[in-house]
Amino acid sequence: METNVQKLYNDRFSPHEKEAKDGIWRELCRYVAPHLPQLPEGKIVDVACGYCNFINNIETPMHKYAVDLNEDARTCAHDDVTVFVDSVFNMGQHFEPESVNVFFMSNFLEHIEKPAIAELFKLEYELLAHGGLMVIFTPNIRYIGGEYWDYFDHITPLTERSLEEVALLQGFRMKTCVKKFIPYTMKNTWMPLKPWLVRLYLQLMPLSSMVFGQQSFIIFEKP
Repeated sequence: METNVQKLYNDRFSPHEKEAKDGIWRELCRYVAPHLPQLPEGKIVDVACGYCNFINNIETPMHKYAVDLNEDARTCAHDDVTVFVDSVFNMGQHFEPESVNVFFMSNFLEHIEKPAIAELFKLEYELLAHGGLMVIFTPNIRYIGGEYWDYFDHITPLTERSLEEVALLQGFRMKTCVKKFIPYTMKNTWMPLKPWLVRLYLQLMPLSSMVFGQQSFIIFEKP
């Protein structure tokens, strides 16, 4: 899968969809930003960043980093983002222990096996400073059902409870959990084309998410 990641995502999302997703992420980042620390000398890392929609749009005084196997990350990242084209499991080569303040992951964990999820959480725990956060957007199979498998590269079904279990094993504690957050996919829905609807959706939470939410928004903290 690693050797095909660039082609896979280029085929999956049209140029129009990629451009539209950026507008959606601006709205999502406005929701996430108040949950993050405001540390001018801190570090925030977008893990498996894809086209850098999160790290480009999040407003933060922290130094921005992105890690992904896809070479497209270099061209997508804004000038204030340092990009490492590498496996996320090699992040220990790029960051010192206890030097990172926030790790962000969106729609990534379902693409790797359970032992790899535990390994990644262990690595991020080691690299996080005390009080550091692991912020996750993830499809929740409890609310999606069979549609979860519509993408060939989905491997592991997850819920907020299964992620909490593996996070607790690594030493994390849960800080925030919105079990029903946003719809499952931005592809072939109204969301990629209508950022203002996403803004309205977030303003109407939890009512809107009770009806449409299929992904979870979770924050784990290193005590």
